Amino acid sequence: MSAITATVAVEDDVATVVADLLRQFPKGSRVKLEVSEVPATAPVPSLDEYRQMVAAARQQSPGSPWKTTAETMKALREGEED
Repeated sequence: MSAITATVAVEDDVATVVADLLRQFPKGSRVKLEVSEVPATAPVPSLDEYRQMVAAARQQSPGSPWKTTAETMKALREGEED
């Protein structure tokens, strides 16, 4: 048994899209066609919007007590020795 799953935007040519999907089955085949609405997805931010969101999150997050990675690693190693 074959199965095809597709998400199609309802546009003027939707009948053609569905017909193209059904052409993959041999003539005379019985097929079950299920149609349901898919909830809209949230809009994807542009790269600039994403960078602005990251910058805003960084400003709101608490500062680190260490300035460099070396300082951080030294503090972590000292913590392991205790």
